[in-house]
Amino acid sequence: MFSIRKIITISDYVTMANIIFGLLAILLHDFRFIYLSIIFDALDGFVARKTNTVSDFGAELDSICDVVSFGVAPAYLLYYNFESNFALISALIFALCGALRLARFGILNVKHFVGLPIPAGALVLASFCEVLDNGALISIIAIVVGLLMISDISYPKYPHKVFIGIFFVSLILAMCGFVYPVLLCGVGYVLYGIFETIKANK
Repeated sequence: MFSIRKIITISDYVTMANIIFGLLAILLHDFRFIYLSIIFDALDGFVARKTNTVSDFGAELDSICDVVSFGVAPAYLLYYNFESNFALISALIFALCGALRLARFGILNVKHFVGLPIPAGALVLASFCEVLDNGALISIIAIVVGLLMISDISYPKYPHKVFIGIFFVSLILAMCGFVYPVLLCGVGYVLYGIFETIKANK
């Protein structure tokens, strides 16, 4: 029997911050905590590599946290903010696609992401929810993003460092109420994967 105390590492504590903020997004009905979860989701991998604490346990924990923070939380907030039968159905589709996306990710060993990563999907949905006031349109966006997560479209794992810097600044701005920059980053990443896949298949 493995003791949690013996196998948990510093990077796992960073991962747990991800799920804590995801739960706060649900309990406090606040999209800003999803943006915080994205930051800690990015940091846990960085910390794991820098401290040489990459492990199977950490990978499993990361996926479980991602289901809550980037699957359940944005789906719940979608329904909470745009309460309707269509919003409910689209929220269920988004969360289910997110879970399928993570399950597939856990068994693949590739240098790129297959399907839109769930943090990117959560980012796009959350930011659209904040800037648009049309529940039907948001619900359609949620379904499209969900389908992109389970698609075969390739997305880069490590974008250019300049983009990463711009993205983190955009996340900070989003937490301060300026959502459009991070929305543009999310939409740009979505479109980049689509166009690159189309180009590769020509």
